Amino acid sequence: MSQRQDIEAKLALYDELNGILGAMRSFALAELKRIGKREAAQQQVMDTLALALQELSAFLPATSVSRLTAKTRLNDIWVLLGSGRGFCGSFNEDLIRVWRQQAQPGSPTILVGERLRSLLDGDDLIGIAGAESGLDASAAIDRILDAITGLRLDDPAEFGVIVCVRDDHAARCQRLWPLLSCMPESAGYPPLTLVSPSEVAAGVAEHYLYHSLLALLLCSIRVENHMRLMQMENALRHLDDGYEDLQRRRNRLRQEEIVQEIELMAGRRH
Repeated sequence: MSQRQDIEAKLALYDELNGILGAMRSFALAELKRIGKREAAQQQVMDTLALALQELSAFLPATSVSRLTAKTRLNDIWVLLGSGRGFCGSFNEDLIRVWRQQAQPGSPTILVGERLRSLLDGDDLIGIAGAESGLDASAAIDRILDAITGLRLDDPAEFGVIVCVRDDHAARCQRLWPLLSCMPESAGYPPLTLVSPSEVAAGVAEHYLYHSLLALLLCSIRVENHMRLMQMENALRHLDDGYEDLQRRRNRLRQEEIVQEIELMAGRRH
């Protein structure tokens, strides 16, 4: 194969890669728009649940509102909200670094996302499928809660849940259970309920945990797609630069071939 034919083959490959990356970029853009609307709606749900918890704060179970002190001992379950796919920069590595810095050795850990699970090994690590988009986020939360329930059955002592998530700025950890937000005492009379207020309060607390996880997962999916979009933009710019360079080399080689053909024809006439 001549040098120009080799360049032509590379240009065809660049065209193919450009099409693939362009499709992936379009998917990331569409997901970012969709997840932004879903996050706004989820925040409204969280605000409503927070008000309900405030009204029922006097009836919340003691295990759900424990105040942590230096002597508090909880069997913390860690949940790392990773990605199911790659090409998202240091998304998963940032989570792993913060988790290793803050988690106690041997803490039971749930790894959400196949890509994240492939980066870690250990008997105390539980890998579950993550969410590809906001459309299947609720199903991922069900899997997370099932995994937490399984760990609690193995160790029924008082437990805690800490989530490690990558937000817009960096990876961070947030405790979701017990409920540590300083809930003010409910003012006035307790709300009228068909069942006992303590039973309603326990149900609201569980819903608050569910939707808190969902809010964090939606944030994680948005940041993941944003980082993937940045990777796509950089890759496409790199491809464009390489494509232009190959075109210049191809044109130069073609010009040289034309000159050689003219010289050959001129030589034959003489």
